[in-house]
Amino acid sequence: MKNYFNILSILIAVLLMISCERDEIGSFEADAAINFVVNNDSRTYASGYSFLGNESSEYEAEIPVRIIGDSASYDRYFNVTVIEDSLTTATSSQYEILQGIVPSGAFLGKLHLKVLNSTVLDSTEVAVHLQISNSDDFTVGNTEQVDYVFTWTNKVLVPAWTYYRYFFCRHPSSNAYRAFVISTGMTSFTINDYRALGPTGAQVKGTEFGDYIKQYNLEHPGEPMLHDDGPNAGEEIVPIYYTHELYD
Repeated sequence: MKNYFNILSILIAVLLMISCERDEIGSFEADAAINFVVNNDSRTYASGYSFLGNESSEYEAEIPVRIIGDSASYDRYFNVTVIEDSLTTATSSQYEILQGIVPSGAFLGKLHLKVLNSTVLDSTEVAVHLQISNSDDFTVGNTEQVDYVFTWTNKVLVPAWTYYRYFFCRHPSSNAYRAFVISTGMTSFTINDYRALGPTGAQVKGTEFGDYIKQYNLEHPGEPMLHDDGPNAGEEIVPIYYTHELYD
């Protein structure tokens, strides 16, 4: 009988240990991870900004991030580190990391980065190499998605031409982009810009661009506006839309 009770005691102890281990495993909650989001225009973890058309001394960039895990009922914050390598050409006086935040209930967040304008940027561009680091709310996500390079300048910085080609002109160049900014008052034409304008609004902007090109050519007979760089350098800029009754 004594042996029976000894065996029973051992079995009870083992069951209690297993139960405790299961409870510990079940109650474990890992921190959510966080990654940068790919730039939809260029399909890279990088983006740029030109102060062309912006006369202010600073610009606040909003770089998107996405969490891996569940949303939360409160704002959460993430950290980034500046990597001082060959990709970082800006000095610490040319930018300021403001805040990395994922709002309550959201799976997407933003890194707020302030970049400063200066005469130095008239002839060059600078960049900062950012890398996500651990915070109280988030751990580092996938290795290939924790680095991001942001570039800024006063020069014309031609964006990816993905959506411009449907409403403005087929080919990108500094002259084409400069004409776009001057004629429309816009500095970008992404899928979000298109959605905000709608097909009719986008065509109106395209017509503003086209009329600007046509008017320039009218005022400079024999010297039409040309692509000054890019794969079609030296070719005439041909707008997709313009007011035919005025220029045909």
